Amino acid sequence: MSFNLYFVRHGQTIFNHYERMQGWSNAPLTDKGISDGYAAGDRLENIRFDGAYSSDLQRAIQTAEFVLSRNKQSGDLKEPEQLQQFREQFFGFFEGLPSKKSSQLVAEKNGFKDMDTYSDLMTNLSQDEVMDAMHAADPTGDAEDAQMFWARVEKGLAQLRRNTREGQNVLIVSHGTLIRNLVAKYASHERAAEKPENGSITIFEVSDEGMKLKTYNDTTTKW
Repeated sequence: MSFNLYFVRHGQTIFNHYERMQGWSNAPLTDKGISDGYAAGDRLENIRFDGAYSSDLQRAIQTAEFVLSRNKQSGDLKEPEQLQQFREQFFGFFEGLPSKKSSQLVAEKNGFKDMDTYSDLMTNLSQDEVMDAMHAADPTGDAEDAQMFWARVEKGLAQLRRNTREGQNVLIVSHGTLIRNLVAKYASHERAAEKPENGSITIFEVSDEGMKLKTYNDTTTKW
């Protein structure tokens, strides 16, 4: 059995615009963020979706609604089913802090040298190592480590496998770090070092053999 997962990163939020850490925090979409959602919908308008999901965070729900509102092939499918399992990574103490400041604190706490930005951490460490380092640096201990994150996300993927049939297409509107983590796990660290843009499209083919990355961070193709 195989089917396709169309991951869309939510539209730009205020926190994205001001480069602040945004995991489970709910910042509103900007005007650009609304446009990101509609633009993704325009590029996916001719794909028949047999199911549509989003994380249960407002920025993902709204983006999914924008995408589905432009779709011409999916009939009455206009609202996503919300799955907590596809939330963004939880950044704990670092939620809402400037990204650069958070990265500096994580690097200092873990003894990493010359890693001043989140991009530095993502480039020089594996995705799982970044999550573990953030958890270790969180004075509250609330930030998700790799084990916590994957226990949650794998439950969501298992649910999709149970609910999806051969040849179907499924829309999932989710989050940048979650998508990068999937790319790192099922494709390569080198691909995941590239940050997915707001409104970008990433496609996986899911089969009995696993997940195969077909498209990553696409912002131009019309399917």
